[in-house]
Amino acid sequence: MNTDATTHTSSRPTVLITGITGTLGQALGKWYMDRDWTVIGVTRQTIDSLEACSRIVSNPQITAEDARTLAELAPDLVYLNAGAIETDIGPGGEPLTEALYTLTTVNYTFPAAFALEAAKSAKKPMDIICIGSIADGSPSCFGPLYHASKIALHYFVQGTAPILKHAHPHVTLRLYRPGAIFGPLSWAPVNRLNRRGHKIRAKRCENAPRADEVAAHIDAFRQSRRGIRKYDEPVSFRFLKLLFALAPDLYYRLQHFAWRKTNRFVNS
Repeated sequence: MNTDATTHTSSRPTVLITGITGTLGQALGKWYMDRDWTVIGVTRQTIDSLEACSRIVSNPQITAEDARTLAELAPDLVYLNAGAIETDIGPGGEPLTEALYTLTTVNYTFPAAFALEAAKSAKKPMDIICIGSIADGSPSCFGPLYHASKIALHYFVQGTAPILKHAHPHVTLRLYRPGAIFGPLSWAPVNRLNRRGHKIRAKRCENAPRADEVAAHIDAFRQSRRGIRKYDEPVSFRFLKLLFALAPDLYYRLQHFAWRKTNRFVNS
């Protein structure tokens, strides 16, 4: 594991991107490389180099010590982009306990830990942008662990950003909420869907924006004063988000109905 914590001293601005090997991570890395930034790519894997970054850092992204190691690199900009999805599920579609811990740690706990550790050590301005999801406003039985972890991240940013801004003025904590991005990962939720559900998801996946488009939108957000922004939210998501907030019991019943109609397991 590369644990080099030397502060970068180049005159070029530095961006640190977790999840650098993913679809959006690579697009973000290339975007800033093309604009003469120093890009530190962070991955849980062990690799020597990647075209999308100037430097690779291997970090488990689990503990507070892992967070401190990355914070000590003192980047100007941070994208907490690493994410996990439910690739393995139980025989009836139920979430697996090990997946619960993995998704919670990668999608929520570690980004939160990094923000807190960076706030304590930052000696210069640091803009921290967490990559959330438009799914954080409408939890679903077809991706329950993913949705729950992203909701937790959203709540953390909303509640913690004002505190950090006043306690540690050098640090800004923000949230960007992308939707599906064109590519193989956009199909991940279909592991619980039957043919009918798969067709519904296909429309979303096939019309999803490409990663470089989303990266450009994220950078525009970065340059703005906004605290939270989203990309490509369908009208159906807006309706579900409103229903979840205003009529949670009705939303609960709707989830049961959707599961009966579109899961690929034996319906009861």
